[in-house]
Amino acid sequence: MSQQSSSSSAVGVPDGTTPASIGQGIGVRGVVFLVAAGAAPLAAAVAVFPVVVSASESPVPPLFFVVAALALALFAIGFTRMAHEVTNANAFYDFIRAGLGHVFGRGAATLALVSYALLFVALVGYLGASTASAVQYFTGAAIPWWVWSTAWLLVTGALAYRDIALSARVLGVSLVLEVAIMLLLDFLMVIRGGPDGTTASPLNPLHFTDGTPSLGLMFAFFGFVGFEATVIFRSEAHDPQRTVPRATYVSISAIGLFYAFSLFAVAVGAGPNNLVAKATESPQTLVTELAGTFLGVLGQDAVQILVLVSLFGCFLTFHNVLARFTFNFGAAGLFPTTLGQAHHRHHAPSRASLVVTAYGLLAITGSVALGLDPVLDVYTWFSGVATLGIIVLMALTSLAVIVFFRGHQRGSWLTTFVAPIVSLVAFGGLVFLVGKNFPLLVGGDGVAVALIAVLAVALAAGVSSALIDRRPVNDL
Repeated sequence: MSQQSSSSSAVGVPDGTTPASIGQGIGVRGVVFLVAAGAAPLAAAVAVFPVVVSASESPVPPLFFVVAALALALFAIGFTRMAHEVTNANAFYDFIRAGLGHVFGRGAATLALVSYALLFVALVGYLGASTASAVQYFTGAAIPWWVWSTAWLLVTGALAYRDIALSARVLGVSLVLEVAIMLLLDFLMVIRGGPDGTTASPLNPLHFTDGTPSLGLMFAFFGFVGFEATVIFRSEAHDPQRTVPRATYVSISAIGLFYAFSLFAVAVGAGPNNLVAKATESPQTLVTELAGTFLGVLGQDAVQILVLVSLFGCFLTFHNVLARFTFNFGAAGLFPTTLGQAHHRHHAPSRASLVVTAYGLLAITGSVALGLDPVLDVYTWFSGVATLGIIVLMALTSLAVIVFFRGHQRGSWLTTFVAPIVSLVAFGGLVFLVGKNFPLLVGGDGVAVALIAVLAVALAAGVSSALIDRRPVNDL
């Protein structure tokens, strides 16, 4: 790795002053910890695996994660190549602006901000509800979910206020713990076998089209949301030109392999012939019951506790991500410029982090006032619409890569055209698929229309502001 150098956010400031600086303190491992923790691998195993299985009714669900990882790897070819040309720390929307112009870039900026803000609210609700359930299970005490959501929000706010290296260390510990317990369970299930013994049938590609694979793929992609944070954290990385591509590929590969192997092990442990029925009848307890069978009561309890650790890691990652979005908007003058100033000692977007914490408190208060259920309403609605917004951004990014490199005539044909065009087709199709099944995701047509309208308004607001406010090309 290169020596630590003076750092700066790559976002320009409208009045021409020097961009606010953020310290550089993490390498490939730190970025991977941030991204992998954002995927919440253990929580995904408990919450997402049963949905993938029951929605697809497929005998080979692990293959959906393999296909999703391959599609994301194709996307990453153009994504990381673009990161060499566009060095701003704003991920999707800077790439879209570079390829499709300032107007589309500003629209993508507001769409990204709103998508991550909604995902942040979804996570704080789910984490609070999960903590309340775990505390009641272990102690019998019934404490409202919003108490725990508030407590977790304050903890992540304190960590995000400091430099990113501290968050990376905390996430590294949580990630190791949750992955270790899940891999132990995985290997025990594969070695001992389940009701049908140890069989490779859940990996048979000849059965990939059985059931409804489109739904399985759709939910599998949800498990990877957040991998683009490798670019968002580039301003705080050692040698970002090398760190970002490596961290992106390592994150996609590691998360994809973990998901595929773990779901294969779950299929073996539950029995391939019983998997769909068990995932449909008791989705919330599928993995924890397997933990009880193969690890005993103590192992089952450990899994329940580490699920909270996993969710905390995910929430901390997205607190940091949203703080950096807020910081970049402040540095560009779209939010108060004070939010675009880094802490003089921590070299972190500390003021932006405080705003994110305050926003979280308002969201919790509003959810309680409206009587929303933290899982059925807050998490289901907001995570669904946030994921749709991010997938739209990925499709637009693929298109932007193609347009950008056709105009600049550099880079290999494979990395700047073939891979991005395949990615555009894949994610364009996924946008259609998610849009078509969106009422299923959020629980009704009325809610679906209202939430999609939020994304449409965010995109339109960004486009309109760009048409009114003609900033230099290096600003949001």
